[in-house]
Amino acid sequence: MALSGLLRRLGSKTSVDAAKAALPGAGINFAVGALTQGPVAGLAYGAGDFLLNYPVVAAARKYFPGTPGGKATMVTEGGKTVTRDIPYSPSRVESGANLVASLASMPLVDIATQGALYANSQVIEPTNISQEQQLYQQTLQRQSINNLRQQALAPGTQFQMQGIEQTAFHYPGITLPPEMLEMMG
Repeated sequence: MALSGLLRRLGSKTSVDAAKAALPGAGINFAVGALTQGPVAGLAYGAGDFLLNYPVVAAARKYFPGTPGGKATMVTEGGKTVTRDIPYSPSRVESGANLVASLASMPLVDIATQGALYANSQVIEPTNISQEQQLYQQTLQRQSINNLRQQALAPGTQFQMQGIEQTAFHYPGITLPPEMLEMMG
């Protein structure tokens, strides 16, 4: 109501109606901005939408008026007289201007704030980790996931050495020389 009272002091009924037509788009831009980038960005986008839409809709109403609303009196079959309110119907130019202004307001707010509203406006530098450190982290993760006590890897690789000693020369039907059996035993 405070906005409506302020607009009544500043202008005509057309001004109040233009503000009412601009409010749904401002509300949508507020909601989208608040959900994607936080409440401060939502307020900025909502206010930016209203400040752009209000004069655009007011100008469109002035130069391309829609179908005026009012009251219509109708007589029903029973002979009763019924009065109905007919709402204002915006022109296509006004509807199009309202839509285009709503779509253009977010990028314009971003330009005006130079990207300060972005939630991830800080650039994060990745930590420089050596390959050996990465391999160690991956080994620990693999041990944790697979419930391994100790994992033997070939140095500098991800090649798992665990279990190779027991299976390297053990094939059914193949006999090993005594030196090899002695070395393994």
